[in-house]
Order: sequence, then structure tokens, then C-alpha cells
Amino acid sequence: MDKTPEQIITEFELKKSKRKAQKMAKARAEMMLRVDDGQLSHMRSKDPMEIWTNLRDVHRACGFATSLVLRRKFLSAKKTGTQTIQA
Repeated sequence: MDKTPEQIITEFELKKSKRKAQKMAKARAEMMLRVDDGQLSHMRSKDPMEIWTNLRDVHRACGFATSLVLRRKFLSAKKTGTQTIQA
């Protein structure tokens, strides 16, 4: 049974609200210890999920040139002798 987008959003918000503050603080602290000092400006939120999303959006390569490089890499891919067709 497929869910509507509204149902998916509602379930996501429900799961998000059930998270414990202490566990979120611990996750946020762990994330802050693992990044370089220059990345701390992207970590202002108290919610580790928002921090992760923000860091992903900042560092994701998503320009036209990236698209072209990926397309060229796909079109010029070659199978080695030990690889199967599915691989």
C-alpha cells in the first residue's frame, strides 16, 4: 500500500518528535568533535539531523560541470575481465 506524501511527512515528524534531547545533544557534540574548525559555522542548530542536512547541502557537488563529468564517466566506463555484466 503506497503512502501519500502527507502521510510520509506526518510519520517523519512523529519520529522526529520522539527523539530524546540528551541523545541529540550527544550526537551533536560528537559531530562537532569530528569536523574541522571551519565547518562549525554550519552547525548552529541544536538538531543533529538539521546539522547533517546543512553540511550535506553545503558540500554536495551539484553544478552543470559535475553533471557532465558524471555523464562522461558513465559513458566511458569499461568492464574489466574479472567483472560480471551485472557489476
